[in-house]
Amino acid sequence: MNQDNYLEEAMKMRNLLQEFLKKHDGIRHPSILGLREHIFTGSVSSLAWFMSNQETSFVTIGQRLLANPLKVRFHYGHPDVFDRIFHLTRGGVSKASKVINLSEDIFAGFNSTLREGNVTHHEYIQKE
Repeated sequence: MNQDNYLEEAMKMRNLLQEFLKKHDGIRHPSILGLREHIFTGSVSSLAWFMSNQETSFVTIGQRLLANPLKVRFHYGHPDVFDRIFHLTRGGVSKASKVINLSEDIFAGFNSTLREGNVTHHEYIQKE
């Protein structure tokens, strides 16, 4: 429901794609770039408002801390953006198994990190 690509998100995408050209830890280009999600359904009900605030808190505090200084952030679903060439040349993105994995999202981050990728998180100014 919150995966629309409206004008604000489209304008952000140009700057976001430029982040893949920079070396963020001084050594490697990012292989997965995480960003905060704009939850525009938060005004539907009080429960939706609470859940959107919870998502905002997790992303702005937790994800930022995991990415820098801890450097242990993996992939936690949309709206993360992948470097397609990096992942296709290293075995692909999905490694899901109906026996072992409940969520293939985190395993994309594991595979990226094990193959010397750089998983990071950036925030852009966003209208609420």
